[in-house]
Amino acid sequence: MCFSATASFSASGVIGAIGAGTIRKADPADRLFAIIPILFAVQQVFEGIIWLGFSMPAFEHLRTIATMVFLIFAWAIWPAYIPFAIASLETDEKRKGILNSLRIPGLIAGIGAIIPIFISGPEPHIMDFHIDYSLQSNIPNQTILMAYNAMYLLCTLVPMFISSRKGMTAYGLANLLGLIIAGMFYQSSVPSTWCFFSAIFSIMIFRIINHSPVTDQ
Repeated sequence: MCFSATASFSASGVIGAIGAGTIRKADPADRLFAIIPILFAVQQVFEGIIWLGFSMPAFEHLRTIATMVFLIFAWAIWPAYIPFAIASLETDEKRKGILNSLRIPGLIAGIGAIIPIFISGPEPHIMDFHIDYSLQSNIPNQTILMAYNAMYLLCTLVPMFISSRKGMTAYGLANLLGLIIAGMFYQSSVPSTWCFFSAIFSIMIFRIINHSPVTDQ
């Protein structure tokens, strides 16, 4: 498997179309969650621009801006937004309380991630047909990096397993599988690869939104 501008733009188009249908189907209370495929589609557009910046001189000047936007999505928006969006779906008060409590570490992770993005200005480079954003070089301390990674996973994956919404556990398992595959086979480009997998898996949100809010757990 290799990734490219074509893969990113194609994924964006498909996910965006499904996302638009998901929003139309969603109840007003579910739209914070239903919009996630659209957000992934936007993120993939920016990674497509990064790819073009390597191969087409006309796009080279956009690569830095596109990199920052992509990483703001990957590092900052997702850990802050996922607990908030999944909590908005929840009807079980106990689970909703737990999900709401994850908003705080999500915001901390999101705000903390913005600092290295703007201070260090990560420079992407292509490695084995994938984009490496040189994450570790932008984190000054290994302990801080490990703490951030733990907080990130807590806020992006765990809410899917807490939710009582039908289909959410399967969505969480798909994203966990994507992380495992990215970590095993694409170690130098986990953020890029996992975000791509997660973008594809976000089409499962259409089915979650179309389910009644009855638990499948």
